[in-house]
Amino acid sequence: KLLSLVHPPTGREWMWAPASGLKLFANKTGDGFADGTICGADECLPTIAACEWRGLKLTDHGEAWTEAWTLDEAALKQDVIRTTLKLPISPLEVERKISLEGDRLKFEYSARHVGKEPFEFVWALHPMMTIEQGDEILLPEEVKSARLELALGREWGARGTTLPWPAADAKARLDRLDFGGGDAAVKLYTEPLKMRRAALRNTRNGAFLLFEADTDSYGIWINRGGWAGHQHVALEPTNGGPDSLDIAVKDWKRFWKLAPGETKAWTVK
Repeated sequence: KLLSLVHPPTGREWMWAPASGLKLFANKTGDGFADGTICGADECLPTIAACEWRGLKLTDHGEAWTEAWTLDEAALKQDVIRTTLKLPISPLEVERKISLEGDRLKFEYSARHVGKEPFEFVWALHPMMTIEQGDEILLPEEVKSARLELALGREWGARGTTLPWPAADAKARLDRLDFGGGDAAVKLYTEPLKMRRAALRNTRNGAFLLFEADTDSYGIWINRGGWAGHQHVALEPTNGGPDSLDIAVKDWKRFWKLAPGETKAWTVK
């Protein structure tokens, strides 16, 4: 888990935590996400929402966030945080390396299929970030709409509904994290992007956090009190969508598929 990411010129803490503060949890495989730390950034795979796939009961927000990853002590001495994990349910072994490139954090991932039958998966980096006055979401100009996964406190239709971006309705300006009143939350997915970037920027002091990925979509989670009363935002680089792997494969057709023994690598900066 990534607990803290600070912008030194302004002191801005990007990673969000509940008002009750940071705590340690000994989570177990299958725990609901709300029963964990609910803070910072986690890895979600092979699904985000709990579902059943290929006879497996896949857990809420995936399997990686509840598990203890193995740390490579030798890599750490070279200023690389390399961690590995064999997923407890799905036939995947995952590696993540975090290193610095100037003023960028570089996340290098790989997933290796260790099972005997082909296996599909959805991955997302899940960074819940703080909201400050003046914050706005920046997406490439090609983004004119987004597909709905979930809306709380708003009636915007069923999963898969296409909503205009950034003005989802006459009151809501989602790029400004503004629902126009009332507690609400929304999860959206961009369509596959040519320019694979997204950013959170503060118009008052210029602080910004830019994501650049070689996956082609972003999940966008905006919570202004609609879920558990919290206030946070997430820009989630992802290879697919929506949150449930079964729907991603059967309906949206946005996922990765590995043959036995195959490895997939990707990068986020």
